[in-house]
Amino acid sequence: LTPIQRKAIPRIIAGDNVLAMAPTGHGKTEAALLPVLSQMLQMSRDRKGIYVLYITPLKALINDLTLRIDWWASRLGFNVGRKHGDVPQIERVRRHKTVPEIMITTPESLEIDLDWATKFRKYYSTVSWVIIDEVHELVGTKRGAQLAILLERLRNMGSNDFQRILLSATVG
Repeated sequence: LTPIQRKAIPRIIAGDNVLAMAPTGHGKTEAALLPVLSQMLQMSRDRKGIYVLYITPLKALINDLTLRIDWWASRLGFNVGRKHGDVPQIERVRRHKTVPEIMITTPESLEIDLDWATKFRKYYSTVSWVIIDEVHELVGTKRGAQLAILLERLRNMGSNDFQRILLSATVG
């Protein structure tokens, strides 16, 4: 394990909200994802729904993150979905049939789902973990304020609060 993984994983398993800071390429994604996947294996999945919401402010990262996260998740029997403006319509329709347990999206696409995707919105009520990557891109911005409001809306949709895991290479 990398130093950030050794520090973050026990805190995430303990259920703490975590801000993990380390340079690019030091394993922050896995530091967040591996303990969450481990906990997902232990939980009952009797309800269809999204359990992990992975938010990145950079649409360009979503395709790469989807491949990385799916590499781990698919081996454990979890589906990964993605939502941003360039995701083909067929893929957006398919997520209704096979609801992903892990959704990777941007703040803007999350807002579209919560506001306009009336048939899909209900699947967000099961979120137990929210991972926000590149959080330094959002802190102190209008997009960050928008995301804070969206997370409050999301929290009010579910029956319990969710754990927040923030990742950054450059937060000061």
